[in-house]
Amino acid sequence: MIPTVEAWRNAAVLGGITVILTFFAQVRGAWRWFPALVIAAVGAGFALDVLAPEWVAASLLADAPWMAAGLLAVWCAHADSRWLRARSWPAVVLAAALFGDRFVALGLALAEPDPGRRARLVLAASGASLIGVTSGAAPLILGWGGIEAVVVGLVLAAIGFVAGGDVGTTKPDLRAAAPAVAVPLLGAVVTWVAITSGALELVATGIEGLPMLAMPRGDLLLFAGATLAGALGDEGLFALLAREVELRALSVRGDTVATALRAGLAVGGGLPLLLLTGSRLRVGVPLLLAQVGVVVAWLFFR
Repeated sequence: MIPTVEAWRNAAVLGGITVILTFFAQVRGAWRWFPALVIAAVGAGFALDVLAPEWVAASLLADAPWMAAGLLAVWCAHADSRWLRARSWPAVVLAAALFGDRFVALGLALAEPDPGRRARLVLAASGASLIGVTSGAAPLILGWGGIEAVVVGLVLAAIGFVAGGDVGTTKPDLRAAAPAVAVPLLGAVVTWVAITSGALELVATGIEGLPMLAMPRGDLLLFAGATLAGALGDEGLFALLAREVELRALSVRGDTVATALRAGLAVGGGLPLLLLTGSRLRVGVPLLLAQVGVVVAWLFFR
């Protein structure tokens, strides 16, 4: 069935609001204002008659990705606890593969005084986020990428190699961990707004139609979009949206879509980590571009 003009309008408006919220979630301290913005997004859904009072509560409970958002909230809370101070490359890669790139990067922000060296180690952690299941927000939500992703993750981590450093621990910072729960859980509501608006269904339909548009390498296009999203927005929230899009692209065979989206979000997510940790961009950005080139080559020859 062809969507009506009104359906296109609603999907465009609420989908745009969702993307803006996902970008805003990346801002430091966003959790303080995020609830009000999410409520405003729900209000926009009512104003456009996309949401109706008689079924909204049941739909929110049944259709929002609460399980995935809960896993992401626990992951983010642990990341923000910052109890590990890994400053050596092997420890950074191992810790990122086990606990996540954000967890390692936040520890580096407090432990590594040299911003240039910190940039290399942050990107090593970001590259290693493709190795495991809990090593990054994108693999956590979109699933493990398999042995190929492990090899690519190690290559990406090697781009940030630097010698020296040590490892230490400290008490978990529970005050920093608590706010980290808010954004992922509210992200479930943001994703639900995008679902009810039909925006994610339209994106999935577009992905399904890429081969018919003479774009056999649609995976590279998806990777480019996911990389941009990971670089500018919140990787975890975009992963929640990407998961719902993937579930709706039913005619796509294999793991092509998940692989491109997971890799793009993971690699693009290195830029926010560089900014969050105050790393030297003059060192980090060229290395980040090298990581993008490695993944493009992998997807091209895959």
